[in-house]
Amino acid sequence: MKNLHRFIYLSLVVLAVACRPYEDRITPADPNGTKLDFTVTQTPGHDNEVTLESKTKDVIPFWDYGFGTTKAAKAVVILPFAGDFFIKYAAYATGGPKTDSVKVTVSKNDPNYFASPMWNLLTNGAAGKTWVWAVDVPGGYCFGNGSGGAQKPEWWTVGAAGLKDKGVIDDEMKFDLDRNANFAITHNGVTTKGSFAMDTLNTTIKINSADISWGNMVTYNIIKLNANELTLVQQGSGWRNIWIFKRKGFVF
Repeated sequence: MKNLHRFIYLSLVVLAVACRPYEDRITPADPNGTKLDFTVTQTPGHDNEVTLESKTKDVIPFWDYGFGTTKAAKAVVILPFAGDFFIKYAAYATGGPKTDSVKVTVSKNDPNYFASPMWNLLTNGAAGKTWVWAVDVPGGYCFGNGSGGAQKPEWWTVGAAGLKDKGVIDDEMKFDLDRNANFAITHNGVTTKGSFAMDTLNTTIKINSADISWGNMVTYNIIKLNANELTLVQQGSGWRNIWIFKRKGFVF
């Protein structure tokens, strides 16, 4: 009987412990107890290139360098633009993340990143370049559509009168590389700001948080870009929509 009582008592003790809340049995690690140890090092003579190294023990690192993120313990990243930027570091331990940041100064836009002449043709660097509808383009039509390889509108054609009716004839678009790949469109006196991503290898451009004048919110193919002319198309299968712009102040 004594053995039976002892068994019942022990069983009740085990049951009581098992029923205690999980949180009561675990003492979370204090994230403030994590001592951050990391380095941010710019390459001498090429300060756009930055080496990030996490030396904090027993954590999962996370870096946000403004133009991307990485979870690598050690990584080499590129800050393409001139200016002051904050590189954020977070160390994730058992009790949660602990964060810090480092300010770095980049002396100039990265000549390697912006090696393609397309960047300067489109933006004029940090100074910027403004583009408007090419209403005086030879032939008179600067918007419309045509066959899959058309260089200018063939089927549906729109010139100055059509742009005026649509209310977009006075639209202005500005591209610049001042601390970012910036885009702005001014329509009816209101300026909407965004950014752009240009693929110089595949000659495409995507506008973010805005769009080109009378645009379709797509990734556009660049079929002509020189100091004074910019022609964009929305490429379809056997057709394309076509936008023809010119540098503000240029006359054909």
